[in-house]
Amino acid sequence: DIVVTVNPTPVVSATPTSQTICSTTSPSIALSSTPTGAGFSWTVSESGTSGASAASGFTINQSLTATGLTQGTATYTISPTLGACIGSPIDVPIFVNPIPVVTATPALATICSGAATGITLSSSPLGATFDWTVVESNVSGASAGTGNGINQVLSSTSTAVGTATYTVTPTLNGCVGSPIDVVITVNPIPTAIATPASQTICSGDVTSIDLTSSPAGSTFGWTVNQSLASGATAGSTSNIAQVLNATTSNTGTVTYNVTPTLNSCVGSPLAVVISVA
Repeated sequence: DIVVTVNPTPVVSATPTSQTICSTTSPSIALSSTPTGAGFSWTVSESGTSGASAASGFTINQSLTATGLTQGTATYTISPTLGACIGSPIDVPIFVNPIPVVTATPALATICSGAATGITLSSSPLGATFDWTVVESNVSGASAGTGNGINQVLSSTSTAVGTATYTVTPTLNGCVGSPIDVVITVNPIPTAIATPASQTICSGDVTSIDLTSSPAGSTFGWTVNQSLASGATAGSTSNIAQVLNATTSNTGTVTYNVTPTLNSCVGSPLAVVISVA
């Protein structure tokens, strides 16, 4: 009698048979065989990825990184061995999506109370979606949201400078990028204060109007309207001191329209009326 022992050729199975992952993460490919008991080895070819290497074992779990702005691929070719018998290899492709990077334009901005933020969001690679949260300080009007731009009207809630800090996170093909902070500084609108708020002087006398603002620190400019009076001119100091004259026997009036400006934010004009007897 001549006895010939015939061993079966193993067939490898991969679970899953392919996988899509985000850059800098690892696939999880479990290897098994029919019949059971085979060992496994693999080679790999990469296109647009790094981190894959030939090896052996029962699980493929290597950290892969996309090397460009498009999806890369690492294709593992796995061969089973059972005893002295080598089975047919199978290919398991791993698709690696890049992590998006968000850019905000502008990333820092200063606006006046009552103005819109006007932030444009873009990503590399292109095509990401964006969501954001926000933290406010001395500001109202900001809210969490989604979209390709942040265009919210912000208002000061006090006389102090406020901020709205948006934390923006990009997502592309299921891959979440690192968040960035976009800080919007909101300057309050100044209010002009005249001391005194109105005045009566005799013809030939000098006005004495001190100008301040809330918040403090504004610069001032004024225009002038005269009725039965002369001597008033437009100006831009913090004190209105001008010699005014009545042009008739009747009482004249001079109205100074004072506009405050603070940190490029322009307040509403204040009318200061001078009666000239």
